Amino acid sequence: MITRRQFLKGIAAESAALLLTGSLCAEAFADDAAGAADAPASENAGRDGITVLGTRGSLPVSGKDFLRFGGATTCFLVRMDGELILLDAGTGMARIPKDVLSAPQISLLLSHPHVDHMQGIPMCPYLSQKTANLSVYAAEHGGLNTESQILAFFSPPLWPINPTMMPGKSIFHDMKEAFRIGDVLVEFMEGVHPGGVSLFKLTGSRKTLVFATDCTLTDELRPKLQEFAEGCDVLMIDGQYSDDEWKGRETYGHTRWTEAARFGQDCHAACVKIIHHDPNHTDDDLDAAESEAKAVCRQCSFAREGEIIPLQD
Repeated sequence: MITRRQFLKGIAAESAALLLTGSLCAEAFADDAAGAADAPASENAGRDGITVLGTRGSLPVSGKDFLRFGGATTCFLVRMDGELILLDAGTGMARIPKDVLSAPQISLLLSHPHVDHMQGIPMCPYLSQKTANLSVYAAEHGGLNTESQILAFFSPPLWPINPTMMPGKSIFHDMKEAFRIGDVLVEFMEGVHPGGVSLFKLTGSRKTLVFATDCTLTDELRPKLQEFAEGCDVLMIDGQYSDDEWKGRETYGHTRWTEAARFGQDCHAACVKIIHHDPNHTDDDLDAAESEAKAVCRQCSFAREGEIIPLQD
């Protein structure tokens, strides 16, 4: 069995072979960063809240039928108690707001290492800044720690560079128990998804956020998650499928939007946001789905790319 040391050594050797390519790519990112991928500065800069950078599941989509809810994959920017915390690193990460590019520190919580939740990392304009410090937190998956999970995907021949070759600094942390990012308490529990998934709870001085993407609400998990999420201010929960679509997809590691709404009602969440929209669902489909979910839980709505969910009184 290959050891972690051997794994990282092999990655380093391949990366060295493409060092020139990586350097050129990093320089290109730096040139583009002034525009921050044309992302607008948040009008709520400095205020506590959640910016939806991407909320699509499985793969990104584009076109006139996906404008209102957006097509970028899962990435949310949380501003809480002076901290900047990214939830997952889908393609929405490339649209990080301009006003955070000069931040000395951003934290990234990875729920799991599936491609649609990581593919925004190498195109993140923040990492093109020499002053950037990105702290990445994840649980072990597939026998790999946080750094190894990312390097397994972002390395030759799949990608010419990895985050350690970019101008900004990436620091990798392996989650073992609850920890703090500044004054924000980060707790996590295991969900139900192929390969595993971490469900997060962020508790600040005023508000609590629960992030439960890519998870099936099984009979065994539901009471544990309900206790974990009880009374939270914002519940962000996977609701990828309709009741009719559910048959045959029970083992995919996702949830029906009606069940997600019912769970939000049962755990007394003040605000319930359905996330991880199926790539086949158009804006019109999601409008209809949102109406179904609201009939179950009136404080429920579907997340929209570009929306800012407040975390204030």
